[in-house]
This record gives sequence, structure tokens and C-alpha cells, in this order.
Amino acid sequence: MKKRTMILLLGVLILVIAVVAAVYFTAGSRYPSRAADGAAWDESWEMLGPVLGVEEPGNGLTLLDNSAILTADDIFYATWTAGDSEKFTNEDGDEVDVYDAQLYMLAVGCADEENAAKAVQEWTDWETDANAVRQTGSAVCNGQAYDLLYYDCVSDTNPYQRGVTAFTVYGNYAVSAELTCREGYQGDEAAILADVLSRCHYSADIS
Repeated sequence: MKKRTMILLLGVLILVIAVVAAVYFTAGSRYPSRAADGAAWDESWEMLGPVLGVEEPGNGLTLLDNSAILTADDIFYATWTAGDSEKFTNEDGDEVDVYDAQLYMLAVGCADEENAAKAVQEWTDWETDANAVRQTGSAVCNGQAYDLLYYDCVSDTNPYQRGVTAFTVYGNYAVSAELTCREGYQGDEAAILADVLSRCHYSADIS
């Protein structure tokens, strides 16, 4: 009887392990059913969580990092860079690599659409306070509307000289895309960011 009970328990344990393993190994392979713009979802797109897929951005930008989680659940970011790296000592005294240009994209899940809009407003206010804004605007790229800030970086601790940032809300997600450039960068940051945003696809599974 004891032997039969042990075999039964062992069988249950194996079943539980199999289920957990299946969930673990398939979680990273889940993709949206399709893009909101009507395109079939392409698994080669760089994913920012369940909300956003980014085609190869072109314009000399190459992927530097993609983190599934930044500080908590439902926070996603990816970074692309252009040009050669150069060492820079930041305000904390740490030596970091800076590039001719850097694209940083962030998607943060919020409780609902209203809270996502509040997060975007907070980001906009912070960006406005931290930089010398030259112009504001709006654009629709691949069906998604964005608010835009064009600015000069005025902080002595910022190795970049100018930039443009796009903000949007999609469902309960707050999203930003920021392209910052060093003084010698020859590209048109506004045109490049617009081109990158035209390559962004939002999940049709999120409403």
C-alpha cells in the first residue's frame, strides 16, 4: 500500500512539474494574434511586453538591450544605438558608454487608460522641466497618435545635446519613444523617430 501511495504521489509530482515547465517554457513564446494596424504579427519584431512590436528600425540603429522587466511587473524597455561608443562619467561617478544617437522605448502597464494618461502627463512634465523645449507637436504614425517634444538637453550631466520624444497611450499602457543625439550626429532626429514609429505595431489583443 505504501509503495502504491508513493508511486501515486510521484506521478502527481511529475505531472505538476510538467505543467509548470510547460507554462514556463511557452510564456516567452506568446505573441499577439495580430497587430492593430491589420498586419499579421511577425515574431521577428522586437517585443516590448505584450503591447508593442518594433520592426528593425533602420537609420543605422542597432539593438543594444531589451529588458523584459525594468523595476516591476508590466514595465518593458528596449534601447537602440547609432555610431561608435565613447566613455562618459555620469553624475554618480560611473563610467558609461554613450553613442552618437540613442533610441529608448518604454512601455508601462497601468491600472487603466486614465492612469496611463496620467503617467504620460508626468513624463511630459518631467521632460519639459529637464530640457529646453524648442517645439511641441503631434503626429499619427502607422495609425497610432503621438504627442511630440523637440528639445535641447541643457543639463551638464547629460552627454546628449538634443532630442525628440513621442508619448502615447494604448489601452492601459503608457508608451514613450525618445531619440537623443550628440552634437556631431548628422541625422535628422525628428525624421528618424517618425520613421521608427511607422515601424511600430500595437497588439490588437489590447483594447
